[in-house]
Amino acid sequence: MEFRSTNPNGFGHFGGDIVSGVQSTVGVQLTSNVVQPCGDAAAINLIVRGKGTGSVFLGGSTSGITGLSRGIATLVANNPVLLPASALVYSTITIPGVAVGDALFISRSTGMSTALGMAGSWVTGADEGSFAVINNLASTQSISSGATFPYLYVKA
Repeated sequence: MEFRSTNPNGFGHFGGDIVSGVQSTVGVQLTSNVVQPCGDAAAINLIVRGKGTGSVFLGGSTSGITGLSRGIATLVANNPVLLPASALVYSTITIPGVAVGDALFISRSTGMSTALGMAGSWVTGADEGSFAVINNLASTQSISSGATFPYLYVKA
């Protein structure tokens, strides 16, 4: 490779891998264009975060994120969602950790009829999200209490 740093404060070039934290239980290895944790354990998490209240920017993004989480939310017992024929219905669900301004993505429950469509999701308050379901059938449908919904949210 012909690339060389033009940093006016000096530069360092390494012909091989760089490993940091070798005297700790977990380290980080930089190999070509891969950053990965290293250590003796079979599975090690890699954590990327900004300092203090700083954000993480991915790719060419111009706005950073401060967190990303996923999980499975359960519809509250004794609170089934009833969907009249050809109707759009909104429901709320508990999503621990979300706050107004975060982006929320809720996937359809495997307990839903395939004729029901997810029509969007959003954060409505602290630890609470809402989602819309559309019933394309000519008959009333329902989503039973205890149905599970996979989710992903991005902290602003």
